[in-house]
Amino acid sequence: MSTTYTTGLKLGKPASGDTGWGNVVNNEVTTMIEEAIAGHKTINTWSADTPAVHTLTTADGSTSEARAAILTLTDTTGDISSVANLIVPDSSKLYAIINTTGHTVTVKTASGSGIAVPTGQQINLACNGTNVVEQDTYSVALAAAQGTIDSLVLASGATVTEIADEDTMSSNSATKLATQQSIKAYADATGSIRRSERIYPWGSGGSISGVQPPSITVAEDATETVATFDLYGNSSTQFQELALVIGGTISSSGTHSEPPLADVAVRVQRKSAGATGTSIGAVTDADAKQGGGSSYWYLIKVAGDQTSKIDSFSFLDDGSDGASKKRIQNATYDDGTNKTTIVYDNAASSAGLFSGTGGTVYVSSSAFESVGTWVTAVPFIPDSDTESLNETFQLSERLAISSSGAALSAGKRDFVMPTLKLVPDSGGAGNIEMRVQILAGQTSSTGQFVFNVLQVDQVNVTRP
Repeated sequence: MSTTYTTGLKLGKPASGDTGWGNVVNNEVTTMIEEAIAGHKTINTWSADTPAVHTLTTADGSTSEARAAILTLTDTTGDISSVANLIVPDSSKLYAIINTTGHTVTVKTASGSGIAVPTGQQINLACNGTNVVEQDTYSVALAAAQGTIDSLVLASGATVTEIADEDTMSSNSATKLATQQSIKAYADATGSIRRSERIYPWGSGGSISGVQPPSITVAEDATETVATFDLYGNSSTQFQELALVIGGTISSSGTHSEPPLADVAVRVQRKSAGATGTSIGAVTDADAKQGGGSSYWYLIKVAGDQTSKIDSFSFLDDGSDGASKKRIQNATYDDGTNKTTIVYDNAASSAGLFSGTGGTVYVSSSAFESVGTWVTAVPFIPDSDTESLNETFQLSERLAISSSGAALSAGKRDFVMPTLKLVPDSGGAGNIEMRVQILAGQTSSTGQFVFNVLQVDQVNVTRP
């Protein structure tokens, strides 16, 4: 029998004059070469360490794990708790690794860094005598020629089927990548990512004249719709800003037995397109009363930037049906804490809507109203502090006369609306229906108000 062996594959070397050389060649050379070229071993024993370890066995002239060409890694006894190391001899050798352990296994020499093989993956590795490396990191054929694949499935689960050179992005595909040229062409054609447009809901002249009667007569204690119009409202719109300046003349017909006190107000409404609220996450900071005592203002916080989901019409609630809805007065995002602070009107000084953390917060830009219901706006000031929220908001004029039996004198009044934020209903499509109304009230029981609407200033539409 041979007494010497090769260093790497441990093949037998028959000695000069050895009469048993046939058995040596068959058993310790030929069989061992086949194992090195096409042999397969299953590795299923691991230490209970972290990482778990298995060191490949070696043997002179007889079968061993380290000589096998293909190694299937398994763990049927559950020895690996998280990750594992497979230790190979520090001699040059090729290995085909099939990892079915359910864990990542690093194939390495005792002193090397090795290659981490994720579970469920197959990989060809090479030991260079010092460390284990990948067999292939470059292909001349792939670098020089054209590669064609049916689809590419990324680690995130996204599938890419082709690269499109499409300047209009009209296909709106979820599986096509865009070329640099088409992205630039689309951006150039679209313009700024965020932009404002001046539009006139009541005609390009900026006046209600010709669209509505030159004057609107509003009976005492009555409401009249000045005009209706649409604003953009689809799922790609982040939010819009509506700014109106309305100038008019107010007068009262008839005489009065006592000095009247007249109130005339303007309001903006939008039509609800969705009946339920949208979840914006859980309360991270529980209710805190602002101002103490009899104050109605309460403050909560939720994770992330939620300001794009809240507008001038918004309410919040602890349920999607809005059964206990409260008007949102303020919402400010702090990127330092990655939280949105929301101040709401509790409508009472008693305990707030959220007694602790963890409760889900729902918001609705249609105030949890049924589809088709008109919802009235209040000023929404994302950057204001809580003190400014206590200021009363009324777009109204209060007029009085000084003598009994006289007519109320006409006077020009300008109603400057605050900028109102508009968010499309979740999942809604089509335009947002809007209307502007005049409300009139008087202490006496006679008289009318005539309101001449002269101008609508602008609407700023902001898109993502």
